[in-house]
Amino acid sequence: MITDVADRDRALSLAGELSAAPGPCGEPLRERLELRPVMGD
Repeated sequence: MITDVADRDRALSLAGELSAAPGPCGEPLRERLELRPVMGD
């Protein structure tokens, strides 16, 4: 999945939300996510 965000702080915030999303039985997924820039400024 590629998500376009304004800055690194927003990317970290979204990654935290995605990782904390409820999975089976309502437990947080705790999914490991890789963040990396795709395009430069």
